[in-house]
Amino acid sequence: MSLADNDTLALLHSQLEALRVALEEHDDALAAQIMHSHDRHLRQYIEQLDSRANIDGLRSLLSLQHSLSKDMLQRRDLASARLRAQRQSRQAASAYQHAQER
Repeated sequence: MSLADNDTLALLHSQLEALRVALEEHDDALAAQIMHSHDRHLRQYIEQLDSRANIDGLRSLLSLQHSLSKDMLQRRDLASARLRAQRQSRQAASAYQHAQER
């Protein structure tokens, strides 16, 4: 394992942390840029791996990716629930208004 491998793993970790921050701040454009950059760097790193790969570093990176994916799924579910609630609220308000007009 070389110093470059450690630098690349550190970069990949920092990109995921930056992605988490961008998502928390609802900066979708920045999150998309970070995701594309992270994907490119990860693919390049994987292509050059050999038997001396930093397995612990990769496990740590995978754990961080899983945690971030879980957070993203929770955010998606929360946004979906909010959209459903808004739609139901509008439908109820519309039904109430129609009932009042009769």
